[in-house]
Amino acid sequence: MSVPTHEVLIVHPNEMRRNALKSALNAHRVSVVGSQLEAARSMESTAPTLIIAPPDNARRFLRHVDRAAPEAVCVFVCARSDQLGLEELVETAAEGHVFSTVDDALTDGELQTRLRDILQLRASTRVSLDAGMRVDFRLRGQAFSAECQDLGHFGAALQVPMDASLAAFLPGTPLDSLTMLRDGRPVLHVARAYVRHATPVQQGTHAFLRVGLSWRLAQDESTTAPPRTLRDAVAVQAALRKALRRDLPVWLHPMDSQTAHFLLESATVEASDERGLLRGQVSSALPSSVGEVVHLSFEMGGQRYRGVTSMLHVGPDGVALGMPRSLAVENRRGQQRFRPSAQHRFLVRFTSPFSGQRITRAVLDLGARGFAFPIDASCEVLPVGSLLDTMLLLPDGSEVACRVEVRSVDVVPFESRHDQRLRPYRCGVRILDMPRAVRDAIVDAFVSARAPQVRDGAVFRFPDVWRMMEEAHYTFHPDHPFGEESRVLPVLEQTYERLSRARELGRSLVFTDARRLLGHVNGLRMYSGTWLVQHLAVMPGFRRSEQISSELTSLAVEVGEAMEDVEFIRYMWRTDNRWPHRLGTWLARVLEGQGLCHLRQFHYLRADLSQMPSVDAGALPAVREAGPEDRQWLESYLRRKGEMVRLLSEDLGADRGSESVLGERFRAAGLHRERRVFVVDGEEGPLALALQDEASPGLSLIEVTNGFNLVVADRQHPRAKDAVAALALRCMAHARERGRTSALGLVDAQDVPVLAPWGFVDQGLFSEWTFHRSMVRRWCEAWRSLFERQMPMRRPRRRASTQAPEAPDAQTSVTKEEAR
Repeated sequence: MSVPTHEVLIVHPNEMRRNALKSALNAHRVSVVGSQLEAARSMESTAPTLIIAPPDNARRFLRHVDRAAPEAVCVFVCARSDQLGLEELVETAAEGHVFSTVDDALTDGELQTRLRDILQLRASTRVSLDAGMRVDFRLRGQAFSAECQDLGHFGAALQVPMDASLAAFLPGTPLDSLTMLRDGRPVLHVARAYVRHATPVQQGTHAFLRVGLSWRLAQDESTTAPPRTLRDAVAVQAALRKALRRDLPVWLHPMDSQTAHFLLESATVEASDERGLLRGQVSSALPSSVGEVVHLSFEMGGQRYRGVTSMLHVGPDGVALGMPRSLAVENRRGQQRFRPSAQHRFLVRFTSPFSGQRITRAVLDLGARGFAFPIDASCEVLPVGSLLDTMLLLPDGSEVACRVEVRSVDVVPFESRHDQRLRPYRCGVRILDMPRAVRDAIVDAFVSARAPQVRDGAVFRFPDVWRMMEEAHYTFHPDHPFGEESRVLPVLEQTYERLSRARELGRSLVFTDARRLLGHVNGLRMYSGTWLVQHLAVMPGFRRSEQISSELTSLAVEVGEAMEDVEFIRYMWRTDNRWPHRLGTWLARVLEGQGLCHLRQFHYLRADLSQMPSVDAGALPAVREAGPEDRQWLESYLRRKGEMVRLLSEDLGADRGSESVLGERFRAAGLHRERRVFVVDGEEGPLALALQDEASPGLSLIEVTNGFNLVVADRQHPRAKDAVAALALRCMAHARERGRTSALGLVDAQDVPVLAPWGFVDQGLFSEWTFHRSMVRRWCEAWRSLFERQMPMRRPRRRASTQAPEAPDAQTSVTKEEAR
């Protein structure tokens, strides 16, 4: 990389202001002088990139600059109240000099942002483009075409025909939907650009307008949860204590400007009779008189926390602030980025559509939707909005073609003891059409980077995983018991292998050491947009450092989030397992809100079909298959009850498109997944419905993918219980038709006594929690905090044979000793 650090020259007679300007540009090589005469001498020896000066004698000073540093950007610092200075700048501009101005009244933070934006436009080289690079855009609704003369990372110069009015291209005018085409194919698209300047140019007999443009960085299109607010005093204190325990920076901002950041050092939280106190040391530049109101902010777990407080004490020993009454919490980023490990290297190769250069780079970091790589901004130009045809070299040595869009171009913080001039840039791109091989490789690299001991379950034989689950006391699967391997293993192994090949439908993660398997978890596409986390099992033994269940569960959730078409995450646990129940209900309670999650409890009923009860056909209502009108009724019913999360996460809408697509995807993998709906009619529509899922055996070891749910419209109806019994018997017959040995019902508590006489035995009460993908970052933070909180309190177990109190899962068994 050969992008030099910016040389900055600051000219100001006031020493305090010189120092403030210097601190605002601490990432650059800065020289400070007190007069224009000293500045002229300094420019003789070193030509600066940026010159900051007061407006005094601006015209004469710019003549020195034009001679000594013609490529420098000049910025005059002038307060709005300085009438003489403003008049001098107006007269200077009238003579044709080009410069920028900054209000001298800006705070340090605002000043830093303004200077950074000015430098950003000159941060990289500009490349001249060959003739024929057409640019289409819209100006006030009218379509225009122009030719691009040169291009930089953050702007371009267009050659616009003279028949366009100069008055139409005033500085600041927005140009919408700007698209650059080479040979008729788009190579750059910017939603909105802004005119910086427009100048008439005469080249021989050819006259045109040279229009300089700039555009802002694209915003990340990530799915984020709506902002939420912590109002409980205990929750506010807990968030601050957690941030300080992790040594995260806490920033204070003056009331008049939140862009000025002041670090609260050596911060501690003290309990008091009321809200509590926050103590620490802060810079004297912060307005710090008693009673002064300040904003407080910090970032934790990919989320930004913001609150308002006031100074209660100011002294040589530091400051004391009141605890904020509330904290606003918003997602800083929808999905995590990670650096690939040495075993999972990626390379990107492409030809620049602007310069024709052949570029090959190592990938710096990746995410579920894109990646970033370094560029040399002194000779390589890739503006935001560029569309690139790339070849991505994957860790296994294969190459995959993918089209990407440049989303950001940023300076990379870079330090070198040998050459301080090096400053590479980071180009972030989004993959427009994600090939399956690339998505799988990114997920594998993410798992390896997060937990090197976790491997894809496809590399292990299912009998080995089954044996590990047996040793881990994974006991709840009544249709697939241990000790009957000759009967159950062939079918389960076939399902396991087929699901391992179709990784977008399911994925197993195995925690292992050099000698044996230690833990397992599975993710399954339960419905078209719902990812079910299941089959968590961990070998007995206390492992304070490894946190196997925590790693496996969070990885399974984040693997589901990495799939763009997954909208909901779901997991289940048995309520009589005390430790999983405590964790699961606490998470559901803490994260509940905004209609983005749904907590449901159901009884798991099982009926042995070898003893099918005799039925009097005339005693029970008739049952029929559902039609389109019944699905419309079901959608309307769930909407009226406010169960939108269930409606969306279980594909219960009137349109069966998502359900059909899911069935096709499973059939393509050699597996089966479908749903049947049975109806008992009432006087004015369906009285009750049974939603009977059916799937290949072993997709879920407790076979929730082969169970039925009941929807009863009117529990007070005199024939409601008969309708429930009739639907259950129809589901039993359906299970028998499919060759199953048992029928499974996942039903409400009111239906348990109704179904008991028909052979259904209650296997226990389950909780099922479903939440939207936009809550994953909050879930990960809450999940991590649970294990941070519990680890210091755990004690070594007395018996090595008992199982560790692990994460919430439907089938994990926990002893009384472990629940304490």
